Amino acid sequence: MFDDFPRERFAFLPTPMHRLKNLGESIGLDQLWIKRDDLTGISFGGNKTRKLEFVVGDAIANKCDTLVTVGGIQSNHCRQTAAVAAVSGMRCILLLGGEEPKEYTGNLLLDKMLGAEMKFFPDESAFTLNKRLDAIMETLIDFGLTPYAIPAGAAMPVGIVPYAVAMDELNNQFKENGYFPDRIIVAVGTGGTLAGMILGAHLLDLDVDIIGITVSKPADEVKEEVQNLLERTVQTYPEIESFTPKINVDDSFIGKGYAILEDGVVSAIEMFAKMEGIFLDPVYTGKAGLALIRMALAGDIARDSPTLFYHTGGEPALFTYSELGRK
Repeated sequence: MFDDFPRERFAFLPTPMHRLKNLGESIGLDQLWIKRDDLTGISFGGNKTRKLEFVVGDAIANKCDTLVTVGGIQSNHCRQTAAVAAVSGMRCILLLGGEEPKEYTGNLLLDKMLGAEMKFFPDESAFTLNKRLDAIMETLIDFGLTPYAIPAGAAMPVGIVPYAVAMDELNNQFKENGYFPDRIIVAVGTGGTLAGMILGAHLLDLDVDIIGITVSKPADEVKEEVQNLLERTVQTYPEIESFTPKINVDDSFIGKGYAILEDGVVSAIEMFAKMEGIFLDPVYTGKAGLALIRMALAGDIARDSPTLFYHTGGEPALFTYSELGRK
């Protein structure tokens, strides 16, 4: 269905899917597997690279020369946007919520190395900055640019479609491995990845429970945002028939808030690293990893129930959390 969509190829696909034998045995799951979208390739990888293939394809089709997006200081999405802009020969402008730090570390350092132009908004967040995009686009047009606006996390219809495509890739891997999970656990921020996965599962008629672990917002708010994204996607692409999605979001693991590192998340990061040599990030996948571990240990996931953990990347943020190395 999506083969004719404009698309620029940046990601190394398909990303691996493999079993987590050691971690699974430790938490009492016989068939725990992982999908590695931390290995999409360009600029340390991550889930946004899939989205940006279609976003940049659309930008080029519309003869745009500048990518403009918003995010937090350590935004994985902004880092990946800067990378694809560099590869595509496009200008990249990042609007970042928060104070400009004295030293650039983690994703912010990479943004600078990738040549992105950065403007800091001390009193804003990635979510409030979305509201500034239209006005900033008008200003850039007045300067003679042809900009393309990307909301936080590429949570837009053209950014939803890539994860419907990713579900087809995943389904092929299920068939190749003879492994069909009962559930998929994935971190959720702006909701675009979850929306795309739900859409893909629907189009493929996959019987799998996709559980979004929200890292910042209440479950009801995330569900509403995912529902709106799906409705907008159906309206944008008439070839997709309207459907009633099942949106499963768990907000039990937000803790003290977005990007606030707590002991449980540290433990989850350490377990993945020590048992499987896999790094989670402190903001997104660390909380999803904690959810997986606690669900398994609490018996909410039966030992013989196949479960897939969807790794969305974000490892560069690890280098901004020095407390991870403290005993």
